[in-house]
Amino acid sequence: MNLTGRHAFITGSGKRLGRAMAEELLRQGMNVTAHYRTSKVETLELQEWARTHGSGEVFPVQADLTKMEQIEGSVSLSLKTFGPIDLLVNSASDFYPTPLATTTQAEWDSLFELNLKAPFFLSQICCPTMPSGGHILLVADVHGTKPIKRFAPYCATKAGLISLCKSLAKELAPKIRVNSISPGTILPPDNATSVEVEKAAARSLLGRVGTPNDLVQAMNFLIHNEYMTGFDLIVDGGRALV
Repeated sequence: MNLTGRHAFITGSGKRLGRAMAEELLRQGMNVTAHYRTSKVETLELQEWARTHGSGEVFPVQADLTKMEQIEGSVSLSLKTFGPIDLLVNSASDFYPTPLATTTQAEWDSLFELNLKAPFFLSQICCPTMPSGGHILLVADVHGTKPIKRFAPYCATKAGLISLCKSLAKELAPKIRVNSISPGTILPPDNATSVEVEKAAARSLLGRVGTPNDLVQAMNFLIHNEYMTGFDLIVDGGRALV
């Protein structure tokens, strides 16, 4: 599939995995609506990066994806800038510990609103604008199928994303494809210690943490294989088997 001149809307595109996917799509000639919530500086850096490294353009758009009016506004602005959305990448996500004994209702609501509710309603709003052959890509997590202690709400949101992928694939076929990626430890949290990173590497069959390029290759596979929909691609170095 030739992506030159097509339009990708990527949430959480200023940092980490969202940034890596945005850069790859820009290299392939896509115009990218680069959503951010607080990472304005990083997103403007991505816009500048595109001018010298990519063949597509970047339109930064700020939105709190837990607020419906801001979701609608960001999509409206993106359509006015680059036209119909060919690819929606739901990458924005929160991740923090929520032990059963101490988790608050506010923490539960916050995780579900950003990690699960926002991708659903972004899909709802974008779908009518997407041409035939459009694609929705959800960034889930291996912990959606292999939960970990002290992160129950987070794991539940990612399990919900995997289920949402399959449900939307059925509902939107054959016009729009929907797939998800479940990464393992691709980029450790910014505050992770070297000991924690070593432990994460030891929990995979391949004995290492992943790189952003590992995720980017998975994204490319799902985007360019036009006979795949409703599929969750696990990219975890075999961690789900340990």
